[in-house]
Amino acid sequence: MLQPFIPPRIESNSSSGTLELTGQIHQPFLPKALYLGPGIPTCNSAELQAFVNHCRYILGQRQNRIINHSITDLHEITPAPAVFAGHLWRYRIVINTKGILEDYRIIARTTGLPVHAALQHAFTVYYDWNASGYTISLDE
Repeated sequence: MLQPFIPPRIESNSSSGTLELTGQIHQPFLPKALYLGPGIPTCNSAELQAFVNHCRYILGQRQNRIINHSITDLHEITPAPAVFAGHLWRYRIVINTKGILEDYRIIARTTGLPVHAALQHAFTVYYDWNASGYTISLDE
């Protein structure tokens, strides 16, 4: 389910003189979260480690786990997904014993009438289990 981004609130604790984040922090990099955006979601090293750990948990004792996010999931927020033409959509996440693959597609408009949204290959991101970084492969 696509959730609207609600930024965490910053609350001041006058007794300790600190600022604290409250509320749910948006984590678009987690596998079951839908991702729609103008570019690849970024994460810092702690978020990368959290992502890899979460994927390891999702994989469990299985050899392979696939999470698909169909373009029709966009109907949760708009009756016309073609309005997001040019944006990236995280289409599929494959988690297996070798690592994690995220498949990103570009949303495009069909040329015929009525106008519909279609997905075109963009790139794939590979993460190894060491959480040391990632590799991006451009699709052709």
